[in-house]
Amino acid sequence: MFRMLTALYGLTSYLVGVGSLVLFILFANNHMGLFGIEGLKSLNIDAYNNAPSSSPLLDNIALMLLFGVQHSIMARPVFKEVLTKILPSSWERSTYLLATGIVTIALVQFWEPMTAPLWVVENEAGRFVITAVFYLGWAITFLATFMLNHFHLFGLQQSFMPNDPDQANHDFVTPMFYKFVRHPIQTGVVIAMLATPDMTMGRAVLAAGMLGYIAIGLFFEERDLIRTFGDTYRTYKAHVPALFPFTKRRK
Repeated sequence: MFRMLTALYGLTSYLVGVGSLVLFILFANNHMGLFGIEGLKSLNIDAYNNAPSSSPLLDNIALMLLFGVQHSIMARPVFKEVLTKILPSSWERSTYLLATGIVTIALVQFWEPMTAPLWVVENEAGRFVITAVFYLGWAITFLATFMLNHFHLFGLQQSFMPNDPDQANHDFVTPMFYKFVRHPIQTGVVIAMLATPDMTMGRAVLAAGMLGYIAIGLFFEERDLIRTFGDTYRTYKAHVPALFPFTKRRK
């Protein structure tokens, strides 16, 4: 019974987490009506989904802080240690993913549009290329999760095989994208956040918040990786750039 409950919890968390990511991707590029569902267009980043606020910038910064704090705190080893004293260890990653999904849905639901344009690309070919780069960024992020272990990163392996000895495998590997950059998952997000044919103030606030979160999150993540892998990770860090290939200075 417990294994069935664990599997159900993991699958539910996975669907909420992945579904919220798709929601965020469409929201960030004003594509919520992409599939012809007119009612979803109010969830676009530049559309009103709620009554206008008197302080949209402050409201949006608060949403970004909620997103960043949840991601950063729940990813730290100390928090994981505390959480696994309350919940089974096989539920830890799924709980992180579920919380991420809830926070992401809240961000999309309560985001306040700030529609003053910073740039607008009118040329249709230019819009197509920039939009393609936006989705290429997310494709890089998605593919990078499979280059490690997508199902472990998203909690399904722990949920469906809680006794699998590989679930806690901490071997240091650098497959494919990871040979060229240390954090390709974040590389894709950076690309996507900067690639938009319609950069409004609201979209710029979202991009700045995401880039700030990535910078802070990577600082703590690298500290944790050095603590876990020691000189192996220090050597890797010395030779492989963080986010973009060929940006490491030769010594």
